[in-house]
Amino acid sequence: MNNKYLILDFGGVIAYPPSGYWDITPKFEELIDINKIDKVKYKEVREKYKNILSEKVTTLDEEYNMFTRFYDGVLKEVIPNYSYDMAKEIAYDRTYNLNKYKLFDNVKDELDYLSNKYTLILLTDNWPCVIDYLKYNNLYDYFKKIYVSSFYGVEKKDKVFFDFPIKEFNIESAIFIDDNDANLDIAKEKGLYVYHMDRNNKYITSKYKIINNLFEL
Repeated sequence: MNNKYLILDFGGVIAYPPSGYWDITPKFEELIDINKIDKVKYKEVREKYKNILSEKVTTLDEEYNMFTRFYDGVLKEVIPNYSYDMAKEIAYDRTYNLNKYKLFDNVKDELDYLSNKYTLILLTDNWPCVIDYLKYNNLYDYFKKIYVSSFYGVEKKDKVFFDFPIKEFNIESAIFIDDNDANLDIAKEKGLYVYHMDRNNKYITSKYKIINNLFEL
């Protein structure tokens, strides 16, 4: 068995939201004119309700309920003509819409190539819907195991999330790829080799080696 481990993040590494914001789904854009939202206020209000998104959820029904409460809390404070049905429709879209995200170009080819060299693991701050998304896009089977934060009730920032794959696979050495330096800091603390993924060439410098695609490994 291949004992070279490659641990990947999902958002910013595998896929991205077409709107540029994870909260803003296709249904969100259909129902709400985002150009009329006070973005500063939205961020402030979102901060009030973001803990809802860190709850332990393991089923799609629980996820839908979680997102409904989240959007209800946020939108009623920032949308003048808000109705509860908006929150339910957007929450349903975020949970069940299998086309809500876009894969980065060539990501399937990248995973196909790397799966012959590494044991691939996914470690993602995410919810149950990501499993169906990966299956729908024929990516699920590339990974030896997929760790979804909401299943455990912890996130990367809690540090212990990294311990699950490290302990389960008795990992002594592995590469971790993420698009967030804070997550890379924690991974490095855990003894992993880290790379900063920059799919869109946003960064000129980083404290970590920047790569623009997975073939660069």
